[in-house]
Amino acid sequence: MSSVFKTLYNGRKSLAKLIKAKVTGQRIPVRVCLLVTKYCNLTCFFCYAEDILNSKAVQEYSLDNIKNIVDQLYEAGCRQITIVGGEPLIRDDIGDIIDYIHNKGMFVEMTTNGYFVKKRIKALKKVDHLCISLDGNKESNDASRGEGSFEKIIEGIICASENGIAVRVHATLSKITNNEESLKFLLEFCKRMDVKLNISEISLPGIEQKDSKYLLSKEESRNFYEVYRGFKKSGYPIASSYMAMDYVEKWPLGDETTLYKKDLDKVSKDSYFPCTFGRTQAFVSADGNVYSCTKKWGDGKNMLEVGFDKAWEYFEDLDCVACKELGCIEQSAITNLAFRTLFNTLKNFAMMK
Repeated sequence: MSSVFKTLYNGRKSLAKLIKAKVTGQRIPVRVCLLVTKYCNLTCFFCYAEDILNSKAVQEYSLDNIKNIVDQLYEAGCRQITIVGGEPLIRDDIGDIIDYIHNKGMFVEMTTNGYFVKKRIKALKKVDHLCISLDGNKESNDASRGEGSFEKIIEGIICASENGIAVRVHATLSKITNNEESLKFLLEFCKRMDVKLNISEISLPGIEQKDSKYLLSKEESRNFYEVYRGFKKSGYPIASSYMAMDYVEKWPLGDETTLYKKDLDKVSKDSYFPCTFGRTQAFVSADGNVYSCTKKWGDGKNMLEVGFDKAWEYFEDLDCVACKELGCIEQSAITNLAFRTLFNTLKNFAMMK
C-alpha cells in the first residue's frame, strides 16, 4: 500500500468522527496531541511546554501509562493522535507506542525535531504523517533551535523521505527566521525534496505580553504572508491553504493574537475563523494535564487524577473564540470540515510520495 493511500485510508475514522461532531454539535476530541516526554535535546526559545514541565519534577510516563491514556482517548472519540514532546524520538519504546496507537486503528501523526529520525526509522514507517521542524537556513535554524541542529534535521528529512514516509516540514516564524534567505532556502529545499512546507507564528500563553524581540509586528506579519501567498501561487510546495492565509491577512485585532468572546461586538464575522481547539481537539501534556491548546498551557485538569472525560468537560465554555496563528486556523478549518481547506489538505496528501 502506498504511503499516500495508507494515510488517506487511515484517516477515514477521523473524518467520520468530525462529521458526527459537525452534524450533532457534540464536542468530540477527535484529534489529540499527546506529549509522551518532557525531555528534548534542543533549546528552542519558543517551546510552549518548557516552563511548566521543566520547572518541577514530572515523572515520565511508563508504556502502560501511555496505553491507558490512549485507551481513554479512544473511548472519548479520539481517532487521531499526534505524538509530540519534548522530543518523542528520545524514548526507546517509541516503536511500541506507535504500534499501540496504530493497532487501535487510529491515525498516527508525529511532530519531531528530526534529530533521531535515522535512528528510529524502522518505528517511523508505521506513522501516517511525519512533521519535521526546520526554521530556515543554517544560520536562522541554529539561532532558533540550537547550534549544530541544522545538519541533523536535514539528514532526518532526507532519511524519512527516502523511506517512503509522508513528510511535512514545519517552520516557526519569528524575527529570527523572517528573512528572505531563510524562506528561499526552505522553499527550494522542500521543492527539491518533493515535500510540503508550512510556516506559522509562535503560539505561547500570554505571547503578547512576553518579550517582543521575537514577534513580528502587524506590518511585518502582513508583508510575510503576502510574500508567502505569492510563492504558493508560483507553484512552490506550500501546505497552508489560501483560506487560512486569507484569515491571517485580515486578522481584525492588530498585534493582539487572540479573539475573546468579549471582543466579538468589535469585529465582523468574516474576519476570523472560529477555533476548534477545546471543541474537537486537545493536548495531553507529559504530566497528565489536559489543555485545549498551546496558548492555554497551564489551564486545565489532570486526567491522571480525574480521568480524560472530566478533564475534557473543563473546556465546555472557553472564553476564547479564535486566534491569529496560521497553524491553529488551518487545523480549525480542517476539523470544522471547511471545504476549501479540506480540499487543500487532500490535494497535499495526493501530491506526497
